[in-house]
Amino acid sequence: MFSIQHLIWLAICILVIFVSLHAMLQRRPPLRQVLSAACVLCALSEFIKVFSYIQMVPSADGSAMHMFMEWRHLPFHLCSIQILMIFYVRFAESERRRETLLAFMYPTCIIGASLALLLPSIFTNGIEPSQAFTHPIGYQFFVYHTMLVVLGVYIARSGEVDIRFSHLYSTLAILFALGLASIYLNSAFAYVTYQGTTLLSVENTPNFFFTFRTPIGIPLAEMWQWYAYIAIISALAVGLITLFYLPYRARGSAKAPK
Repeated sequence: MFSIQHLIWLAICILVIFVSLHAMLQRRPPLRQVLSAACVLCALSEFIKVFSYIQMVPSADGSAMHMFMEWRHLPFHLCSIQILMIFYVRFAESERRRETLLAFMYPTCIIGASLALLLPSIFTNGIEPSQAFTHPIGYQFFVYHTMLVVLGVYIARSGEVDIRFSHLYSTLAILFALGLASIYLNSAFAYVTYQGTTLLSVENTPNFFFTFRTPIGIPLAEMWQWYAYIAIISALAVGLITLFYLPYRARGSAKAPK
């Protein structure tokens, strides 16, 4: 984190974001066309991720080999879930649901992807910083999250989505529902040891939505610390997302702040 390779990638991503948005706001391509391009990038991103992380692992007795991708790489983080939403809003016919999801994607793509670029998990659960420009995952991670930032901004600036302040409530409801689901998923995919029906230990739990562990390595050893951590990230989520909708409260209802 914040290695020289990370800082170079950050500079590249910021430049790409500004150049891409400048060109898009000049030409004003239809949002569906932008979403089509995003679908292609999403598919390519997942293709690279799967074939970079999948591995052949022996069985316990060594008699067979099995293909396996570690659970932490499954697409259950907020930024990964955006892939399903991008495909849905591109091809959905229900305008009401599509508008709700686009309004959700507007702040969450920008905030989630920006935090991912600042705190890249690939350097702790994927590759070494020295591999940032030599491993496909480095390109997959930074290009994909850069695309999400551009898409989130363009959803608001395209003039095609009727974003309203009331979308704040549906966005928070969706986000907290996904956060609750992540607790179930983190537990379901954990490596656990039982003696009879007694739980002895838990190893290598995934951390979807960062609901089990902090993204910066601060240990949580007591339940009260976890409750405090959840309260802090919940308050940050509410505060940051509210800031994104405040311009629409001032306008009452606006399709895009110019």
